[in-house]
Amino acid sequence: MFVSVITLVVAIEHGRTMQQMADANMRMVEANSWPFIDFSTHNVNEKGTPEVRLVLTNEGIGPARIETFELWWRGQSMASPSQLLKACCMPAAGHQNGSLQTGVGLASPRILRAGEHVDFLSLGFTNTGQEVFDKFNSERGHIRTRVCYCSVFEECWIKDGGDELLLKGESKVIHPERVKTCSAPSAPYQVSAAPPPTP
Repeated sequence: MFVSVITLVVAIEHGRTMQQMADANMRMVEANSWPFIDFSTHNVNEKGTPEVRLVLTNEGIGPARIETFELWWRGQSMASPSQLLKACCMPAAGHQNGSLQTGVGLASPRILRAGEHVDFLSLGFTNTGQEVFDKFNSERGHIRTRVCYCSVFEECWIKDGGDELLLKGESKVIHPERVKTCSAPSAPYQVSAAPPPTP
């Protein structure tokens, strides 16, 4: 009986040890699959040509599934690229000279691999589009974003971004907030959103 009790204790402890090892291995796998989405702005493209770019980059070490995306300019919620450009940078009707070279990429939903980035809005210019380009270049520092994304293990985070928040030391710019799921925002930023009505 004594030997049986010892054997049972050893078996239980062995089971606990194996479970602890399994949990540790799972945590290690999750840590090696951790995504980190960052928002940044630039005023040249990858070829060195002047171009204002709004960029989401996965700086983590695992793929990210971007579920929702929101964008504000000077505290105003923006629903689309056209609304943003109209609000921040377009001159009065009839005063725009030249043509704009605008590129639009899908911010959400999408998958970003580790190290991958997407330019969800970019604005180049011709010689006669300088006014809008310069305005957008100066206003990009007043853009704030919020992205909710998940890992392959269904771990999800909300991450704020923007130069103003970074200068204020907002914690979610550096440390994303862990959430159970990504809830649908009240005013998502969408490529296909209709432009705002003209007042």
